[in-house]
Amino acid sequence: MRFLLIVVTFACLASTSRVEAQRDSTSDAKIKEAKKAFAAGTRAYAEGDFENALERFQRAYDLTGSPDLLYNIATVSDRMRLDEEALEAYEGYLEARPDSADREHVAGRIDVLRAAIEARRRAEMDAEIEARKAALEAAARVKAERPLTQYVGPGPGPWITIGIGSATVVAGAVLFGLGQRDQSAVESAPPGSSYSTVQEEAERGPKRTKAGIALLSVGGAAVVGGLIWQLTGGHEEAMPELSIGPTGISLRGRF
Repeated sequence: MRFLLIVVTFACLASTSRVEAQRDSTSDAKIKEAKKAFAAGTRAYAEGDFENALERFQRAYDLTGSPDLLYNIATVSDRMRLDEEALEAYEGYLEARPDSADREHVAGRIDVLRAAIEARRRAEMDAEIEARKAALEAAARVKAERPLTQYVGPGPGPWITIGIGSATVVAGAVLFGLGQRDQSAVESAPPGSSYSTVQEEAERGPKRTKAGIALLSVGGAAVVGGLIWQLTGGHEEAMPELSIGPTGISLRGRF
């Protein structure tokens, strides 16, 4: 019945368009296109192709702005369970046609759709609340199960000390070796050699040996100290606390 009424509406529009064709040929073309879209939508609706029917009826409405087409758009949207779209179209139709013969039916569908939309929104809110509640409970379980503190190492300081100490040990070993070589050169000089031929080695050897021993001692102490620092320099620290609130997830603690 509703589709038949709209066909009459299109016939009237087409008649008016022919009278004014000389003044507005564009309007006449739009009416023709709208009639084709409406006919295609009617066929699609009869065949159960609601998505195509909705697209065609919407096109016809965009071209003509006829409020009667809102009823078709609302009916198809209602069948497709597009509640918000159906409600908007029904309300627009009733606003444009307040004295329509099917006002009671349309008003009834508006009430049903409003109730369905409200129920769905409440269900979505309840689901979101339950999801947040479950997340809070999960966070509480994790907090209860994990240790309250964690071991924090002393950082890079010990390894830097060990590295410097190792380099010092190497330098000391080199100097000590050079000093020993100088002393060996003095001791192995041919009998009858003058002191001047080994004077430089004789004076330099003991100095190098003493410096090498000193560096070996300092470097060794640094290596040992660095190892002790690494093994004993850590400490226990409170772990970051995970919390989930209305604004999201947050971490509290030292980093």
